[in-house]
Amino acid sequence: MNPDWFVLRPLRAPRLDDRHLNNAVKALAELTEGINPAGPAPSADRVEALRKRLRKGYAAGHSFDISTDVPRRANLLLWLYLEDLASDSTRQRIPPLSEAVATSILGPADGTIRADLRRLATQLYFTHFDPARIPCLEWLASRLRDAWHHANPERLDAAGLAWSTNAVSIFGQDAPDSVANHWHKGITVTQLAQAWHIPEDGLFHRRLFESVILKRLRELPMSESDAHLTELVIAEKAKIVWSGRELGAAAVEILINRSIAENNSLVPKDWAQLLVSYSCDPRIPSQAERHRWWGWATSVQRDVAIRALSWMSLEEFIRLLEKSLVGTPQGYQFHDRRNLLEKLFKKGIVIEARLVIPQHMRGAVDRKTLETIQPSWLGGNQNTSFVCLRCIDNVFLIEGTHSFSLRGFVGADAFPIRRYWDSSPRVYCDTDFRVHETRCPIYQRHMGYRWVESFLDKLRQRRIEWDLD
Repeated sequence: MNPDWFVLRPLRAPRLDDRHLNNAVKALAELTEGINPAGPAPSADRVEALRKRLRKGYAAGHSFDISTDVPRRANLLLWLYLEDLASDSTRQRIPPLSEAVATSILGPADGTIRADLRRLATQLYFTHFDPARIPCLEWLASRLRDAWHHANPERLDAAGLAWSTNAVSIFGQDAPDSVANHWHKGITVTQLAQAWHIPEDGLFHRRLFESVILKRLRELPMSESDAHLTELVIAEKAKIVWSGRELGAAAVEILINRSIAENNSLVPKDWAQLLVSYSCDPRIPSQAERHRWWGWATSVQRDVAIRALSWMSLEEFIRLLEKSLVGTPQGYQFHDRRNLLEKLFKKGIVIEARLVIPQHMRGAVDRKTLETIQPSWLGGNQNTSFVCLRCIDNVFLIEGTHSFSLRGFVGADAFPIRRYWDSSPRVYCDTDFRVHETRCPIYQRHMGYRWVESFLDKLRQRRIEWDLD
């Protein structure tokens, strides 16, 4: 008997060639595709080590591939970009996520993307949805659109299934607008995002929020307002939208353009009350602020806005005028005085109207109106309100409540208050507007049945013809 028969020998190690091993890994990946596909985040030390290696490699003149040649390379690189694209300072640490860099990470456009990388790339897409952060955003969107569209739905979780089903809408540079088209009344932006499994803490969600707001403004019935929508715009007015402007400015542009196209260039009162709330007064003296909020506007668009605010100022003055005349011996004047002001405006003669009211009467003006027209005010214990009108033909008028006589001036230099039309709302004295008859080029009392004709005759004497018929 051979004694070696009873000696235990080591078991032979199993042999698997690369082809069988790769097939096994692929099959396992497919089986676990919908179960936490991205896997746990790598340790901060591993990401930091890759970051240092990348910078060192670039400093030495090595290529991106050589500088990032580490185990689990693609996974670590996606985590690195997820972290470092968040701010301007950290973006300087890494090469821009160009198409070449993204191809190095995810493979060529005609290839497939592993399930774990597909999930991480999707997270990157939603988190940093901005061409300034991802120069290859359209390329990445195209890759993800194709990858999710061809994913096996039986192996996807709820989020993956939503992205696969809606891949065409959700992956693209205009995707927020496409998703916004699925918003309808009765749901919030957050609920829409949740239905599409769009993370709340990413730039895509912010763009979707803006797209829904602007879409609602485009579809808002003419002359109507939406209190909830107004609150959203005001709260988010300073956020920058795709056009590069503030959300408030983009909202105002929609209101102005719709008024021009759908309402004969007349801004409905409910919308006029939103112009200043959404942006600022287009007449504000600060060029920087005016450019910030109204830099998009042509002269026509800006004039439409100013005309809307002027009409509100004129309406408020007419209300104050009536209140000052009711029950007085001059009460009969109100009808003709109101008609003249309304005709001057509706005939396009008034370019701009500004209201001045006594300080103690500010509380008597509707709060929304007060915030919108932003009148100046009078110091002291005065009771007269004034409206100043900048008109065509370089004519300027001052009308006041009570028995105040209409005053007219030809030429900007003749207007009694220096830089009045370039100033922000401020305090004035009553005497600033009560120019004496002897120093007033056009002085018209509201007396007799022909006082309006008398006023027009005084203009004709200066070769100014206003047709109010």
